[in-house]
Amino acid sequence: MKSKLALFAIVIAGGVVVVGCAGGRQPPPGTAVPTSIEVQPPSATIAIDNGAPATPVGFAVVAKFADGHSETLTDATLALDLDAQLLGTLAGAQFTAGGGSAGTGHLTAQARGKSAMATVTVTVHQVHLGTGVPPDASGTFGPNPVTGPQSPFVVYPLDGVVMPSSVKAPDVQWESGGGASGMYRVRLTAGGASVESILSAGAGFTFDWQPSLADWSLLVNSAGTQPISVSVDHWDATSGAQGGAAVRINMVRADVGGVIYYWDLSEGKMQRIDETGRMPAIPKPPVNPADAANRCVACHVVSRDGRYLAGELWGGGMTGAVFDLSDPKVRSGDPAPTVMPVNTYNSLFSTFNADATRLLVNNGSSLSLVDPKTGMSLPAYGPGLPTANAAHPTWSPDGTLVAFVNNIASGSAVDYTTGDLQLIGASAGDTFTAPMPLVSNSTGDPAFKAPSWPTFSPDSQWIAYAAGVNSRARLTNQNGTVTDYPGALFMISRSGGTAVRLDNACAAARNCFLPNFSPYDAGGYYWMVFYSLRDYGNAQVGTKNTKRRQMWVTAIDKSKVAAGDASQVPYWLPDQDAKTDNMSAFWAVPPPLQ
Repeated sequence: MKSKLALFAIVIAGGVVVVGCAGGRQPPPGTAVPTSIEVQPPSATIAIDNGAPATPVGFAVVAKFADGHSETLTDATLALDLDAQLLGTLAGAQFTAGGGSAGTGHLTAQARGKSAMATVTVTVHQVHLGTGVPPDASGTFGPNPVTGPQSPFVVYPLDGVVMPSSVKAPDVQWESGGGASGMYRVRLTAGGASVESILSAGAGFTFDWQPSLADWSLLVNSAGTQPISVSVDHWDATSGAQGGAAVRINMVRADVGGVIYYWDLSEGKMQRIDETGRMPAIPKPPVNPADAANRCVACHVVSRDGRYLAGELWGGGMTGAVFDLSDPKVRSGDPAPTVMPVNTYNSLFSTFNADATRLLVNNGSSLSLVDPKTGMSLPAYGPGLPTANAAHPTWSPDGTLVAFVNNIASGSAVDYTTGDLQLIGASAGDTFTAPMPLVSNSTGDPAFKAPSWPTFSPDSQWIAYAAGVNSRARLTNQNGTVTDYPGALFMISRSGGTAVRLDNACAAARNCFLPNFSPYDAGGYYWMVFYSLRDYGNAQVGTKNTKRRQMWVTAIDKSKVAAGDASQVPYWLPDQDAKTDNMSAFWAVPPPLQ
């Protein structure tokens, strides 16, 4: 940890603790001025094992004088730098480690115009023993087991992943030649902190373990600029301990929260994920008069302020609907109320302008303007909006541009094989420019001629989109056969230039689709959610070999975005259901309270 300016100081004055500004006090006239001062002890290491209370460490400030004598001062100022403040608290001259963070910080003393420093190091070690695991199991494994045929292989988290500090702990998943026998040790280390869990394998063993909130907070707080290391070892009485290679988690100090609304294809309903977990977004949508079992809301979009959700009801090209997400009845009403009556306008896809006073609707393959409060059609001025061959519009956060796919090779925005990514300028008075080309259908990859689902970065400067051989990733034919189409993610400046394929996010697997930027620009990164057919974890609790669509999040380094692929190894979006097909994630700020 790097030293930083102290935020507060403790002044020792005649045995009374006084809070004051760091920097020490000037001695009264006639007070002897030392040649130097020192803090004793000059360094202290405090080890906390399994939550045992830490013993406070007392410090003293000793002055040396020109005549050779030394004395302990009572008028010194002691202060903790910010790193040390994360490690514990200072009361008088006693430092007590808190146990919620490990690392090294500094204590600074100032007195009579002199200064000195001491180092404080805290280590924290937590061990969790599963059912049936003997108390001495940790020693059975040893510090560094050798590799062998039973060595486990971590399959999640992905090696080199970049995660924000606000994200929940990953569920560590592995595969192993040791099978469901013996014991497994999961180890996570970050700086001076380590957490291990030892599990006894057997029937029904799922080869996974997730750190608790407290353990994960300890690791994140202790990581600093270094990665969190994750490894799994195996032991049985015949082969002994065999170790697996570690993977690295790179943490970014960033609060990336909000709400993600997505489509659960397996259950046929829209879900939402927020800091409390997963729940239905609109539990009881309006009923289709022609089919009482059809209460579908799909192809959704959320306004920039998080208040309104627009989607289609009951099926593609049928009636559109707008819901006020700040209204509790959207979650409790039966049916959930809509802003305007149903059957007011028809919609396939749509997008809100910056202040949610306009809704640009894509129905069939045309674009038109609707008032989201009334559902009434509005005139568009200027050259006009495309009336055919258009798909997937998205309005920029700053309200000045609409990105969309033009010249699609079909009459429907759902299913096409070629198209061009284009821009339409938008200005006051519902005025729109003629479409302007941005990316031709080659998209930087000759095999992928169907761009789809553009999304703007929160500062409106960059556009990410998917592109493949088809606008969709999967088609289920009438006879039940399934066709998977390859696709990848790309990114380009709104000013044009070369589209860059985001292979770091997709692992060059060509199975990533439907990106959507987070509204949170944090930690020096853009954050973007997308769905992929790649395996998440193992076959026991993950999705290995199922090709289930799952949502992932990639960090995009803002400092490198102009130079090439700035995407990072992604993480699986916590709280989604690994047993369902999940897609169409729209990331928004929480709705305002009504």
